[in-house]
Amino acid sequence: LKLERLNEVRAREVQRMRELGGELRRHGIALSGSDNTIQQAIRRTQQYNDQLERERQALARVTQARQQYSRAQETAGKLKTVGLTAVGTAAAGGYAAGRFLQPAVSFGKEMSRVQALTRIDKNSPQFKALREQAIKLGSETQFTAGDAASGQAFLAMASFTPQAIQAALPGVLDLAMAAGMDLGQTADISSNILTQFGLSADQMDRVGDTLAATFTRTNTDLRSLGETMKYTGPVAASLGLSLEQAAAMTGVLGSVGIRGSDAGTALRASLSRLVDPPKAAAMALKELGVETQDAYGNMRRMENILNELYQATRKYGNAAQVSFFRAIAGQESYVSLMNLVTAAGENNLPRLTQEIELATGELNQTARVMADNLDGDLKSLNSAWEGLRIRVADLVDGPLRSVTQSFTRVIA
Repeated sequence: LKLERLNEVRAREVQRMRELGGELRRHGIALSGSDNTIQQAIRRTQQYNDQLERERQALARVTQARQQYSRAQETAGKLKTVGLTAVGTAAAGGYAAGRFLQPAVSFGKEMSRVQALTRIDKNSPQFKALREQAIKLGSETQFTAGDAASGQAFLAMASFTPQAIQAALPGVLDLAMAAGMDLGQTADISSNILTQFGLSADQMDRVGDTLAATFTRTNTDLRSLGETMKYTGPVAASLGLSLEQAAAMTGVLGSVGIRGSDAGTALRASLSRLVDPPKAAAMALKELGVETQDAYGNMRRMENILNELYQATRKYGNAAQVSFFRAIAGQESYVSLMNLVTAAGENNLPRLTQEIELATGELNQTARVMADNLDGDLKSLNSAWEGLRIRVADLVDGPLRSVTQSFTRVIA
């Protein structure tokens, strides 16, 4: 209505201008002689024109908004037609469905992390195999598929290939169960030790057996073993010590209260000073008559060196023994060396080393015993139930993602 009124006013002004021009010409008055009057009339006409344009633009915006509203109503009608009126009429059912599918959502997110870390295509056979393994292990163990995927991610961060991850993961799951420890931390510790001793991924069962045999026979746990190996592992491996030998020495120290980084730094210092002794250490070893290297410049077997130190120091008093060990291992580490020498001389270290070396299959047995109770049964049931929910979610994953993306586009 306002637009119509403006049009009428404009028409009247134009007509008045025409009449005024005619009157002026009839009286012989030139238009150029009335500049002020004409300019004022022109300005008034321009103002009406500007106001008319603003009203036209406002009307266009209103029309556009009405069209968008009509399209939204049409879309809502279509959504109702295909059965998506659950937004208003089945909220409770939607909430229940959301809870049912939540494990699948979390699992999918974790597998996307695995995909990113392994840098493989989502549709590749390697990724499908990893996904299937995570679901399978999640359904058959106390750990969920999401837990298994988290373990895969930690192994991927340790530069394991997809094939290596598949080979190592079952052992990691057993180790976490036997140690009663978080799966991610277990994967981190075991993969570090595997790398420190230059072992391949298919040796993860050996790593697990060794660690389980150690923390079930000595006063240590998986976390403290991992901390000790962080300092000792690289040096021990470079000097030819096996994982089992290093674990046995770690266990001996743990049983006398020297654990974690304290044990690691002490072992590292003792090994380093035995193979390349400073002046004081060299003099002490020479006086005791103990050789630490063979004719080829390689370190002799550690247990033999320790046993010879035990035999050589027995004829001295305790004060002299402390002096020898402090000269050999240094002020901070000599107590650890003394305990290792005693354990070697009394055959405790060789016996423990042999037990650990013969512990093949012990990890799996320990894990099964740890799970043989009602708590284990309930966890296994929960994992199997979650696996089923993931399988069901796989059947509707495509349509659900399509609907979600469609809603996003409508809202946007």
